[in-house]
Amino acid sequence: MFYGANPWCGLKDFTMILGILSDTHGNLPRTEAALRALNDAGADHLIHCGDLGGEDVVTLLFEQQEAGTPVTAVVGNVDEWDAGLRVYAKKLGIPLPRIARIDLDGITAAVCHGHTPRDIEDLITHPDIHIVFTGHTHVPRDEQVDQTRILNPGALHRAAVPGYALFDTATHKWTRIAL
Repeated sequence: MFYGANPWCGLKDFTMILGILSDTHGNLPRTEAALRALNDAGADHLIHCGDLGGEDVVTLLFEQQEAGTPVTAVVGNVDEWDAGLRVYAKKLGIPLPRIARIDLDGITAAVCHGHTPRDIEDLITHPDIHIVFTGHTHVPRDEQVDQTRILNPGALHRAAVPGYALFDTATHKWTRIAL
């Protein structure tokens, strides 16, 4: 059910700033602007919650990874129909699973696009999952459901207020930033 590797596994007392974006739908100007801002904010790890929308967005994520910032990305409902996109991403070392699991700074998180309600339900009730990073709705969300926090940065494309988010693993502070 879960995929993904954690280059930080085993490190304790290490604060990480996660940069979270979703639903870019191939919008390069907004994706580039968000990635610049996330880099400026000191993001240590990037998470893309799906609906990348094209190889150009994957290339931007690959460039971030090559520059030393780990990337975790998942497939969205728009991406599922583009087998070439998944092949391209895998070739660059950015697999696009339906669900990814990451363990960072004592937090176990799942990343999924959220277009399959059953995935969200299963992750919320999973005893080991503390946070679910999700997208799909194009609406920002920060909600606690039982023991699991659900965080959605909103969308960079087709959103009333396009934006992205930062998450501090030490303080658990979630900051949604309008683009």
